[in-house]
Amino acid sequence: MAEIVKNPETFTAYVQSSRAGWIALHSNDWRGAVAAGGDPAIRAEAELLRFHRVLAALDTEAWQRLGATWRAQGSLPADSLLAWFVGAALSDAGRDTEAAEWPTGAAADAAVAERKVLHDAIRNGTARLTDLPAGEPLVREVVVGGTRDLPDPWRLRTHARVDALNTVALPLNPHLFSGDIGLPLTLPERATDGVADGDACRDAVRSVDLELDAWRQTASAAANDDGRALLDDLRLTQGARARLLVDRAAAVLDTGRAHCALALGQLALDHEAPRAIGAINSPTLFAVVASAQLQVGRPREALDALDVLAADWPETAGVDETLNTLVVLQGMDRRGESRE
Repeated sequence: MAEIVKNPETFTAYVQSSRAGWIALHSNDWRGAVAAGGDPAIRAEAELLRFHRVLAALDTEAWQRLGATWRAQGSLPADSLLAWFVGAALSDAGRDTEAAEWPTGAAADAAVAERKVLHDAIRNGTARLTDLPAGEPLVREVVVGGTRDLPDPWRLRTHARVDALNTVALPLNPHLFSGDIGLPLTLPERATDGVADGDACRDAVRSVDLELDAWRQTASAAANDDGRALLDDLRLTQGARARLLVDRAAAVLDTGRAHCALALGQLALDHEAPRAIGAINSPTLFAVVASAQLQVGRPREALDALDVLAADWPETAGVDETLNTLVVLQGMDRRGESRE
């Protein structure tokens, strides 16, 4: 970033060979960057892999919490495939100890068994992601007063596995439109209390922000007009900062530090356009915030973050449905009557 601002002609020369791809990558349009090819496509494939891995973990957690909540209320429907779906999602995610608490074996429904065969084929490369039916639930069960939709419990993990097959080593210049701000972000050791852990992570970011703001002012003052235009018009500093925070948020989420991940995600958000994907807000940002919100016990807020992804990422429809069911269930008492 410092080199680009100091010598803007190097930026022009570097992006010229795949201009459309770099424009797409800068705006976090990863599918557009993949379609354009070249170095941006390689970077975009890596972004897609992380995005779908975060979503897959969110999906697994949603299934686990849905099953646990239904079981705790003593109202788990005996004639439903829901319990089998919970076990299938947990098993597919490698959470075998938890999966063992749920029904196992072949699916009792032929359509479900057929879908699992299709997923296996996609994962081993003999079928394509586009072969997966989109939009509708895998199973729709008739219940008193309506229907219960059970979404595909394998879809997001299949997306992540296909992304892993497509992802190769990063190109020679991994720093352009990356999370490299030239400053270390050292997060504190995990606090025993979750809220305190989130606060400590916020404090660490604020310390880095002071240094980053000082660098930006100095760099802007020393740059020529073209360099200053790159810094301001492309929002290079803000974009790099957001990518760094999302990188770290996804990493700490994997270690169970949900409050810290949520703090980093909220600090990464572009408050000028808080519900839009763009140069600052990436799809992974909203996936991380949704996952962190669920882990701290706020499924409604998780749904709110997922809603930003719904239109452009149809593969999120299933986890959205599972979370909606969880929210409704948490608003019911043991007799099945709404508390809302």
